[in-house]
Amino acid sequence: MDSWSVWQLMMIPFVIWGVAVVCWVIPLLFVLFSGRSHGGAKFGWFLVCIFLSWLGLGVFLIVTQKAKPPPHSFLNERREPL
Repeated sequence: MDSWSVWQLMMIPFVIWGVAVVCWVIPLLFVLFSGRSHGGAKFGWFLVCIFLSWLGLGVFLIVTQKAKPPPHSFLNERREPL
């Protein structure tokens, strides 16, 4: 096999940096678009994920509860047979 070109060697740091940024942004987006928290609490969890990334996301998932549908939603209604 041939050796790597200078262009390929120059691109390696950019690819590593890009993967690191994507891995850091995923928890932020998950917290921002999650229905588990609202308002100021969501902003607080966003800040936690900025500084602690995946550890903050893990704590977020453990501490917050899954969003529940409203009590009278279409999915909860039972239909009687005709």
